[in-house]
Amino acid sequence: MTITTRDQSVPQTPELTVTVVRLEHTGHVLAALTRATTGPPPAVRLLTQSAFPLAVPGASGLVLVPAELLTTEQLGAPRDILAAPWRWYVDTGGEQAAAPATPQLKPVSCPAPSVGLTEGSLNIASSTTDGAAPVLALVHPTAQWGTGSAVSLQIRDALGPNGAALLGNGNVAESDEALVFVRGRPVAVYAPGEID
Repeated sequence: MTITTRDQSVPQTPELTVTVVRLEHTGHVLAALTRATTGPPPAVRLLTQSAFPLAVPGASGLVLVPAELLTTEQLGAPRDILAAPWRWYVDTGGEQAAAPATPQLKPVSCPAPSVGLTEGSLNIASSTTDGAAPVLALVHPTAQWGTGSAVSLQIRDALGPNGAALLGNGNVAESDEALVFVRGRPVAVYAPGEID
């Protein structure tokens, strides 16, 4: 008599080869797609033209992210990246850290940074102190669905040793809104009034 046992482990979902559109400075994945062809990923402008319309998390608006802030990459990824690309970022090592041999896709896992306005500058604070984490702030006027707001101020920097950064040099107006990306953290939204 032969007794056969079934493996009770959870089956692993095979990885896909995907093309991701990501922020070059922080690695945040904005979109992921599969392609019928192989070879290098298409240039950013073939996929986005001059800007990528990004929905504002938790708000009623679209922000047009300039194509020059984006790059494309082809890599292996879990299947659920297609349903929720914003939960992932590509770790390339960045300006302050050595680049890994191959770019690595990692889940966004740290708490979202807090964002406030101090005398015309965005005050960014992260509960995890990582002074090497790159920061990108996209400042824009109040967004409206369907129209899209152009980015008026792009600020690229990194968190200081205390896990904080002050961005904008007094150029952020009290009526402006902003999307703030810190590597490894969910996108943070700064809005002076109530979010629609």
